[in-house]
Amino acid sequence: MHVTMTLNPAVDVTWQVRDVLRIGAVHAVGQETRTPGGKGLNVAKMLAAQGREVVAGGLVGQNQADWFSSMLRSMGVTPRLLSVDHDTRTNVMVTGADGREMKFNQSGFPDLEPDWPCLQKYLQSLVSGCSVAVFSGSLPARFPSDTYARIMEPFLKAGCAVALDTAGEALVRAARHPGLILKPNRDELSGWIGQPLTDDASLISAVRALSARHEIVMVSDGSVGAYFAQGRTVWLARAPDVRAVDTTGAGDALLGQFCSDYFPDRKLTEACMARAVAAGAAACEQYGTPLPDIARIAELSAYVSVERVASD
Repeated sequence: MHVTMTLNPAVDVTWQVRDVLRIGAVHAVGQETRTPGGKGLNVAKMLAAQGREVVAGGLVGQNQADWFSSMLRSMGVTPRLLSVDHDTRTNVMVTGADGREMKFNQSGFPDLEPDWPCLQKYLQSLVSGCSVAVFSGSLPARFPSDTYARIMEPFLKAGCAVALDTAGEALVRAARHPGLILKPNRDELSGWIGQPLTDDASLISAVRALSARHEIVMVSDGSVGAYFAQGRTVWLARAPDVRAVDTTGAGDALLGQFCSDYFPDRKLTEACMARAVAAGAAACEQYGTPLPDIARIAELSAYVSVERVASD
């Protein structure tokens, strides 16, 4: 069973406007898409779409708790969210007729303080039966940067595989635990190591250094695709050409597809990498973060080229 953890969920709203986006102009909204969002929830949707048993854990504001649970169940995800007496944030993506987009992300739970005894009891309720735990996304504003490092400990002690997708100091602190599956994007990796990754050689060098301590390091790189590292070997899976209308959740789709294929055998194959990158590309073709199109992922995976770019 997979468990995903989303401490900073959002109602993902996408507005499609009929004209080109311009600062200072009035734009008519042609269509609205509204889905339960947050990186861990997006991972859970992908896992469920692939037929995996998945429990969505994390926090949710009381104002949206019933809607989140109902929507997730309709997608095949088992919701076990912890309700808090604060409003769930709304994130808005606006896409124009020319394909350009603008994102507006609210701060999540700005006044919520962590209740550690409550959280520890809640986490223990999720550990039983879990084989793979995925921790994704940003933290609520008042949660300390070591939050992920702390809340993944019960899962690690229970022998669960742990995947992490976050950024900044939260990533630095949590990645001190060895043996993780890590999925930063290029900018997040640059922030992690504290230096710009201006070319592919510097990125590959950074990935190899980190993969020496972790099971898998994958770095998503937008329309280029993604790098995957195991030990000292690094592969580049190049993304297929797609018409991107909304990039929300693309990295989450990549991680969810990867976890679906990689576990339980834990073999990093070219097919596994290709399908992960195809899932990210397919997510870009949809507005919002609905259930993934599994047939489209299979179709696109045939157009993903995988090459080894570094090895001893």
